[in-house]
Amino acid sequence: MSAREELLMRLHERGALRPLDVEIGRCLLDLDPQIDPALGLLAAAASRAVAQGHSCLPLAQLADVLAETGAEDAPLPTLPDLVTLQAALRDSRWAAPAADAAVAPLLYDDERVWLGRYFHHEGAVARVLRGLLAQTPQSVEPQALRAALTPFFSFDAELPDRQALAALTGLVSPLTVITGGPGTGKTTTVLWLLAAWTGLRLAAGEPAPRIHLAAPTGKAAARLSESLRERVAGLPIEPAVRAALPTSASTLHRLLGVRRGSTRFRHHAGYPLDTDMVVVDEVSMVDLPLMARLLDALPEGARLVLLGDRDQLASVEAGNVLAAVCAAAGEGAVSPARAQLIEAVTGAAVEASADAPPFADAVVELHRSHRFDGDSGLGQVAALIRAGDGDALCRGLDAEAFAQVRLDAEAAQRPLDALVDRHLPDALVLAACRDPVEALTLASRQRVLTAMRDGAWGSQAINAAFEQVLRQRTGTAAEQRWYPGRLLLVTRNDYGTELFNGDVGVVLADADGVLRAWFPAADGSVRRLALAALPECESAYAMTIHKSQGSEFDAVDIVLPPHDTRVLGRELLYTAVTRARREVTLIATPDTLQRTVARSTRRFSGLAERLGAPLD
Repeated sequence: MSAREELLMRLHERGALRPLDVEIGRCLLDLDPQIDPALGLLAAAASRAVAQGHSCLPLAQLADVLAETGAEDAPLPTLPDLVTLQAALRDSRWAAPAADAAVAPLLYDDERVWLGRYFHHEGAVARVLRGLLAQTPQSVEPQALRAALTPFFSFDAELPDRQALAALTGLVSPLTVITGGPGTGKTTTVLWLLAAWTGLRLAAGEPAPRIHLAAPTGKAAARLSESLRERVAGLPIEPAVRAALPTSASTLHRLLGVRRGSTRFRHHAGYPLDTDMVVVDEVSMVDLPLMARLLDALPEGARLVLLGDRDQLASVEAGNVLAAVCAAAGEGAVSPARAQLIEAVTGAAVEASADAPPFADAVVELHRSHRFDGDSGLGQVAALIRAGDGDALCRGLDAEAFAQVRLDAEAAQRPLDALVDRHLPDALVLAACRDPVEALTLASRQRVLTAMRDGAWGSQAINAAFEQVLRQRTGTAAEQRWYPGRLLLVTRNDYGTELFNGDVGVVLADADGVLRAWFPAADGSVRRLALAALPECESAYAMTIHKSQGSEFDAVDIVLPPHDTRVLGRELLYTAVTRARREVTLIATPDTLQRTVARSTRRFSGLAERLGAPLD
């Protein structure tokens, strides 16, 4: 090890850098013997930042990023100061100013540094989204727009209907972003939008639009498909419009065309999607590189509709595109032209400002939850978490003020025993079940959600505890992998079986007594698979909160470790609480809840800034 690499190795030994990060830094140092070692550190740290979900590294936050992982009680070695870091970037031919948008390993400005690839991903996303906004909105008479929306909305001049505003935006704008919490009607709104838009096109003598629905995961795509199928039949629309509406969604990877053995997709700028509109659900889970690939494949003239909850966890990979777009939209006011159109169509007056940012006309936030109202226990708890008010949350829980939410601090000290005792009866009922449809219905009612995968409070330990007891009760030998009633969680996409990361199934015997895996099918029935044909999977009595995104359960138990860990944050807890339709049990100490609600997940990015620049 050379002296130039010493700092990289010391950071690796502490756990602050991964082997991959170290090699990236070494590679840059090897390119040029005269290079400042600080540049190798910045390359390694920028790589580490990407692994933590950031798309760039603020130079002043170098120590914070390196301290996010590794031994919390071990101090970081002395790092170069800000002036040294800035000089190393300016003086190297391996780094280029961000303003030049050059092709270089590192791009930088006075405050940040990017790995070149992620800088250009940000630029590509910003360029396409801004380009959509720069297009001239479709010219449709207000009377025709009102007629198209009337079957679905009741217009109130005193109280603007946010769902109607979102649908109207989709009728006139190439880009529509509909955000809101769980149960606020995002899926219903987009279905009404698609029906109104299709009706307008058919009435104008145009062909039925080509609409593609997608989501980042198979589970989210299946839920979107199921939700749309349930609602389409009851729509007050003409048969021709109903026949033209899509009711099946795919994963984004499948939409773009996965090429086996390649990181490239079949669809791109040179071979775009054959579509008039793409609708993407659960956009908070879409990472920056995947969004860049999707926008690259969007054909000229096509519309884009994005749905998601900006307060949920961001994508596991780098970037937080939905939050950046919402930030670029500002708060509240729309342009005077859009306010005039809204009043002409709906009769409602909305706040307008000549200084409203361009994205303000594209982003509509839905506020009213149809799953639980703001006065319900779940609604109040979700609002307190979003606001970061841990004191009020803990006071309310202590006073049992939230009817649907309770705190079990005692179980937080022994989560394995407590959870097995609480849920073993339900697991045994599942093991004795003979009907796959009934079993999958039972399985969807309750879930244990954990902040972590590993450790005594992690999903793996809880699943192992359930399995041990169930094997004993069902007479299954320890070496046997499969047993009746085993809940399964798919952990990797498999396009051959059409099972995707996050799908949940159950093991039951078929009519011949042979154990099979059963999963929900796209048409509402169940699918049977041989156990040998299953992709990678694990038990699903407990699952991480990240894995639960896009799912809903009647009741959830949320397990938070009593010790502090950087994974805890209000976005994580908000996501977990809002997976429940009816009931939440928090298995945590009050101190843990306070720390969790106080901490907000940071995502360093330059995307919001690039989206907010004036349009040409």
